[in-house]
Amino acid sequence: MSHNGPPIIVKKKVEAEEEHHGGVWKLAFADFMTAMMAFFLVMWLINSTSKETKAVIVQYFNPLQLVDVTKAHKGLRDPATGSEGKSAINPPVPQKQGNGEPKDSEAALQRDPLQALDAIAQEEPRPNARPASAPRDPFDRSLKKEMRPAAESGPAEDPLSHEKPNPKQSPAAAGEAAAMASALQTDIEKIAAQEAHAPKVEVKQTDEGLLISLTDDANFSMFDVGSIKPKPQLVRIIGEIGKILAARKGAVELRGHTDARSYMGKNYDNWRLSSDRATVVNYMLVRGGLPAARVERIIGFAERRPKNAKDPLSPVNRRIEILLRGAER
Repeated sequence: MSHNGPPIIVKKKVEAEEEHHGGVWKLAFADFMTAMMAFFLVMWLINSTSKETKAVIVQYFNPLQLVDVTKAHKGLRDPATGSEGKSAINPPVPQKQGNGEPKDSEAALQRDPLQALDAIAQEEPRPNARPASAPRDPFDRSLKKEMRPAAESGPAEDPLSHEKPNPKQSPAAAGEAAAMASALQTDIEKIAAQEAHAPKVEVKQTDEGLLISLTDDANFSMFDVGSIKPKPQLVRIIGEIGKILAARKGAVELRGHTDARSYMGKNYDNWRLSSDRATVVNYMLVRGGLPAARVERIIGFAERRPKNAKDPLSPVNRRIEILLRGAER
């Protein structure tokens, strides 16, 4: 059959195969979800850990204590200026909370220190005796120091220290002074033994007088980190020391010391922290019965007079010293 018209062209449209995109977007989405999960986990950990735990973690990951050369006012850095023996004359400005109110503990200590110390002393009940051992902080780098030989980690003599025996004392007077210091240390250790945790106590006779030294250790800090708020155990112990000193004659001098871990916060640096802590100890002694007129000087030395100069970050460098001049029974 013939066809005289125009040719008929039939076009068949074939659907092209859909472009293959692969699973790259799935990997990107999985990475995003992992990052979000890690972010929320970090936020939860920050919110659930205490201020002391955060400080210990910072110490663990910043063992060299690198100097910050910027002008920042917050964080851990070495103070650029300061003079030895700063006196606690001007109290720090109270820290502000989110609602604009001063931080309760420090504001109360500045407003009415004796009443605030009474409240702090009641925060934790006093146990019958100190346990034989307490769990140690795995992040505390001082544990590694204790594993070193004694010759390497032992305390070094501080050239600025005045804690030296008086060479002008007669042997009899020196023996009597040593016996007095030993008896006083025994009395204070009995008081400290009533607490589950307590600072280390050392009493010695020096050329200046009878020196009572209370120091931190790996298991106990006398004050909250970067704060003048004392632990309840310290308030009770120093209150009892105030009763003992009230029965003796002599003027009292208080000295505050920190370690070389430079603290620079909104209201405190090492100088103000050491002097203001010594000021709080003054009120603890007065609360215990020591007449306020007996305290003739309060000094903060920051980290300038370490007890262990070979290990500036050692807890033993954080201490409070109570010097009794002209001590008599």
